[in-house]
Amino acid sequence: MLALAIMFAFASCEKDDDNGPENGNGDDNGTAEGLSGELTGTLEKGTYTVIGDIIVPAGEELVLEPGVILAFDGDGLSPDTSPEIQLFGNLVAMGMPDDPIMFTVVEEKRDPENAFDGLWGGIQAMSTCQYLILKHTIIEYSGGPARQSEAYDAGDPRYTIHFVNPEGVLVFKNSIMRHLAYDAIRPQGGAQMAIINNIFYNIGETGGEGLNAKDGTVGVVAYNLFYSIATNGSKPAGPGDGVPQANIDTYNNTFINGGFRRAQAGRGGSINYEQGAAGQVYNNLIVNCRFGIRLRGDLFPDVDKVPYDFTHYYAYDETDQENFWPTTDLDDDGNPITVQKEGDIIQVDPLFANYDVTTDKMTAISDDAWSFRLTADSPGLNAGYADFSPVISSLTAGGVTINIPGPSSFIGAYGTE
Repeated sequence: MLALAIMFAFASCEKDDDNGPENGNGDDNGTAEGLSGELTGTLEKGTYTVIGDIIVPAGEELVLEPGVILAFDGDGLSPDTSPEIQLFGNLVAMGMPDDPIMFTVVEEKRDPENAFDGLWGGIQAMSTCQYLILKHTIIEYSGGPARQSEAYDAGDPRYTIHFVNPEGVLVFKNSIMRHLAYDAIRPQGGAQMAIINNIFYNIGETGGEGLNAKDGTVGVVAYNLFYSIATNGSKPAGPGDGVPQANIDTYNNTFINGGFRRAQAGRGGSINYEQGAAGQVYNNLIVNCRFGIRLRGDLFPDVDKVPYDFTHYYAYDETDQENFWPTTDLDDDGNPITVQKEGDIIQVDPLFANYDVTTDKMTAISDDAWSFRLTADSPGLNAGYADFSPVISSLTAGGVTINIPGPSSFIGAYGTE
């Protein structure tokens, strides 16, 4: 998958059929210049240059076909020059493995040197959005400064996916997020959520999470690779305040090089539960991260509802080894909240198929030769815990049903080759 991510970064943007786009001003090569304003219906395969905010009205739906490329022409300097998708209605983007959908910038700006410039404003799903379904999509170079609103202070970086409906459905599957200025996905107000089989990398300059899920969010984070995230890969938080308690299962994920760009001391790492959140946490592989699993001592999660075990920890730096179980997070009696569990694997090389675990932990840009699958003699094979059920088993919205995969007997996001 990581090799696929690199390949698509420089993929051609030409349309390969003769059908013009259904919306916008498309030519017979499937390109559309100057897309902005209200947009509904179906966008056919092709490249669309976006020069202003795209708005999907409440009660309406926008469907993107495989091969659609939305290329935002922004500069990251202001809200008006960093266009976004305003999703009052619903969005379904179902790409294919060999024909993904891309949310990106114009071709001349697709450079990792621009990773934290926030050249466009992301997908801002409003309270009337009932579903946002993204599968086989690539999202990059987002996070531009926000206008003043209930969600943002003026000038704050925007979350690439912002979702606020606790009764709505949010699916991000078989997809890639990379080179983002701040949080990749933030359900802030809730969602019925499935974040599965994805790659997140090079996210946040001095802060930002892969997933930052707040009150009202119920769902699963499973089989994802989080590589070089500024703060945490996954952070659930929220006791429930008129909406359901944040209850997010985090299992069979791989976290590498996490937390080292976070500017604030004592923050950032891999998995972080806080502020009354609950969820099952099993079978995660944590390599060269600033902290291991955290149950925050200053912002208590619902500790009795966060069972965790069968974690594989490895770090080449002795300081990071000392932080597998943070000693700064203490209960009311002064005891560490997070401790070593019986099923944990400690400081043993996970034996990736093709990745050197002594790679500099500040490395943020991936190499297309790497593989994070496990070799046949990896200690993580058959070392996981599969005797539990996820908090949700499936999600259905927009005519799409997503089945949630259960846990596997290996530790990490991937099994063997």
